Amino acid sequence: MNPQEQIRQLKFNEVTNLKIGTLLRVTDINEADNNFKKLKDLGFTSCQLVYKPEKYTSDAAKIIKEAAEKNSIEISAQFCGYNDNDTVWDNYYGFNTSGLNIEAYRKSRLEYIKSAAEFAHEAGITDIVIHAGFIPNNPFAPEYSTLLTAVAMICDHCKKMDMNVLLETGGEAAVALLRLITDLGKDNIFVNLDPANMLMYGYANPVDALYTIGKYVRNFHGKDGVVPTDPRVLGAETPVGEGMVDFYKVFKKLKELGYNRFITIEREITGDKQTEDILKAKAYFENLLSELNF
Repeated sequence: MNPQEQIRQLKFNEVTNLKIGTLLRVTDINEADNNFKKLKDLGFTSCQLVYKPEKYTSDAAKIIKEAAEKNSIEISAQFCGYNDNDTVWDNYYGFNTSGLNIEAYRKSRLEYIKSAAEFAHEAGITDIVIHAGFIPNNPFAPEYSTLLTAVAMICDHCKKMDMNVLLETGGEAAVALLRLITDLGKDNIFVNLDPANMLMYGYANPVDALYTIGKYVRNFHGKDGVVPTDPRVLGAETPVGEGMVDFYKVFKKLKELGYNRFITIEREITGDKQTEDILKAKAYFENLLSELNF
């Protein structure tokens, strides 16, 4: 095992109690304490933070850190978006608008992610999650080397702060993601496994994918969905337990792999229905984990 693999394995084996959390979206920094309190009142102890201001500041990092600590919420990762709203989340226009291998957006998105990582570091967060973009199956495709370079730059920037970079799954085959990770050769690159995305994009089955990339999973999205039937449109997201993700087999394999970190529930709707579905997902996962003695 090379030094990079040894360090990564140590990070994978960090002992935590498996925690069920959810994504926490903070749109107004002055409401951060109320946002975290609501999460606590719902019975959660962890979250992935989604906070995308025009500009990150040290004052905002302090507010987030204090709000999380006050409400006993562990922020497992900062989910980094981009400083534009031009991404089209589909299986067609997304190829020209999503991620870091799009020339028109690359520089600004790279700088924004770097600033998000610095913010996360100040807020006491060790991991960032990014949508890197569609990963080509062909390692000789020009956009592959471009993407490889961009992700390497983010990894190197985070390494200076002893932080990790987690790649959100979705628009790629599991083996293409594995190739990107191994070609990078970094000890701070991991996976944020979103089993629903794998099905909704139509590129992978999460159960099978765990045999390929399982050892790199450092965070997990508890999200459900179905496969696409239109080549231009993603499959639909569903409430947890109503889609095509076989969570029993997914968690069984995660347990075999020794995963003991976070289950972060994601439900991409708004309003009371979102809260209702998140709480149902929490109960669903608690029952399933109990059944598996996880």
